[in-house]
Amino acid sequence: MEKPGNLIPHEDILIDKVVNISLEVQKIRAIKPIIVDENTHVILDGHHRFTAALRLSLPKIPVIYVNYNSTSISVSIWYRRFSKPHIVKSILSSIYSSGGICARFDSIRICDDSLYKLYWKLEKVESFLNSIGIHVEKDMVGHLEPPSIYKEDVISIANRGLRFPPKTTRHVYEFIIPQKAISIDDT
Repeated sequence: MEKPGNLIPHEDILIDKVVNISLEVQKIRAIKPIIVDENTHVILDGHHRFTAALRLSLPKIPVIYVNYNSTSISVSIWYRRFSKPHIVKSILSSIYSSGGICARFDSIRICDDSLYKLYWKLEKVESFLNSIGIHVEKDMVGHLEPPSIYKEDVISIANRGLRFPPKTTRHVYEFIIPQKAISIDDT
């Protein structure tokens, strides 16, 4: 168990998901642990649970500490899959974009000079696409490939007090992460 104030997020959250988790935690009086780097206290997975714990003013939250430097942990990306890829391709081809860090959809590039800014640019594009009825899904395969993210990027963004958009990173563990919810009445 850890005090939520000792933990550092690296991703933003979706408020609807936090509200749903908060309601569920209040109902079952338990919450699944979040995954945190033991050296930096950066949250790797569980940002919505972390925010729900803050919202519920829990004095402590269950945490599984891991060594982020371990080769048994990797960080990957979430591809974007679109319900109407041909329309998205047309929209994306009309966006002016420059910079050395790029997301790719076939021959189309969306770029910026900053990984952080590029991911927020993608978030704005996805929000626009959703607003016009095009469903955007983040998955392990898809139409749009965002640029790679490295562990150093995750730690750097968190330590600078910034946050990537929700579900930017996909952490992969070569070991089992316990999923059992822990009672909040024991905190």
